[in-house]
Amino acid sequence: MEIRTSFRLTPHWTRLRQKEPETQITIAPDRGKEDDAKKIAAEFNCAVACLPESEPNNFDINDLFCRDGFDVLAALLEGATMPPVSYPVSVAFADELPDHYDPPDELVEGVLTSGDGSVLYGDSNSGKTFLVIDMAASVARGVPWMGKRTESGMVVYLAAESPASVRGRLQAYQKHHNCKVPNFAIVQSPIDLFDGDADTNRVITLVQQLERQRGQKVRLIVGDTLARLSAGANENAGQDMGLVVRRFDRIRTECKAHFLLIHHSGKAAAAGARGWSGIRAAVDTEIEISDSPAGRCVEITKQRDLASKGERIGFRLDVVTLGHTKWGSPATSCVVTAADAPVKQQGKRLSECDGAVLEFLVAHKIGIKKRDVVTHFEGRYEKGPIYRAMKSLVTAAAIHEAAGMVCAAGVAK
Repeated sequence: MEIRTSFRLTPHWTRLRQKEPETQITIAPDRGKEDDAKKIAAEFNCAVACLPESEPNNFDINDLFCRDGFDVLAALLEGATMPPVSYPVSVAFADELPDHYDPPDELVEGVLTSGDGSVLYGDSNSGKTFLVIDMAASVARGVPWMGKRTESGMVVYLAAESPASVRGRLQAYQKHHNCKVPNFAIVQSPIDLFDGDADTNRVITLVQQLERQRGQKVRLIVGDTLARLSAGANENAGQDMGLVVRRFDRIRTECKAHFLLIHHSGKAAAAGARGWSGIRAAVDTEIEISDSPAGRCVEITKQRDLASKGERIGFRLDVVTLGHTKWGSPATSCVVTAADAPVKQQGKRLSECDGAVLEFLVAHKIGIKKRDVVTHFEGRYEKGPIYRAMKSLVTAAAIHEAAGMVCAAGVAK
């Protein structure tokens, strides 16, 4: 069944669609009412048959029928089209998905996906920046990294923590590999993703400018480090770090580039990255860098779209002499070299609450009453989870308890 109707029945659209949910309805608006008709058609899933633009305003299908006859009117209605449907948010219907599957577009094979976000974290001096520079330089050169293929493209490195150090490490990389790294831009100005949008706008504008000037697509943006990019923010507060994540997402989305953040471990290494747990939830990939007597290691601890979660990549740092100081001593830096991944130490990763309690006690350094620990976390965790966290940490020998007081293992009570 098909209903042909004119625009003059507009007030009855809801009732008509409810009565005939499966019927194809065609709207034939008077001349001059086309835009209104298309809005109604989009809302109620109707087709629109527009009269010729040469006709005067308010000319309608009855006028057309009286003047040109049924065949002309039928041809107009048969040519009705469905307007594009506009929803307030992006919507995809499962039954309209194609039969073929497009796998994620990988920037670094098995590690980073194009246009997404990641965080790489580890202790100080664990080799985080060396490792990221090595990976980023491989992307800029379009060469394999640790045996994994890369998609060639420009790199924008936000060296918010130490531009001089990044420059020196790239000089060491180029000397060691006997090459010049193309398409690698080091941003030496401070960047603030917490206090306002000004620096976010500058980064986006810079990326667009570099792409026009160099004729290359920026595929990787590195933020070194999250702490410096969010100076003044409370790292443990979702209200503060949520603003940083929003700007992080805006940069990677508008630039259509992967954004990798370098971050620090908490004082309790088993608790993972420092600060608000929402950072981990916000990114597609999380990578942990560890340095143990058995060797340095990259471990993929979260992977949203690839099957490489849990993969471990070993590396070492080899010293490169770049020159000599004014006192005649060697001036050195390091480069990353592939190595066997050390055997993973078995142990359960702490929950968010357990990790926060342990990190607090490690930082506190001296014994503290259990009720004072609960008071410290008021507004962040409920009392019950805090007491359960202390109990589980005592069982795991991560903290000691005596006379209602607790302290981190290895700390005097």
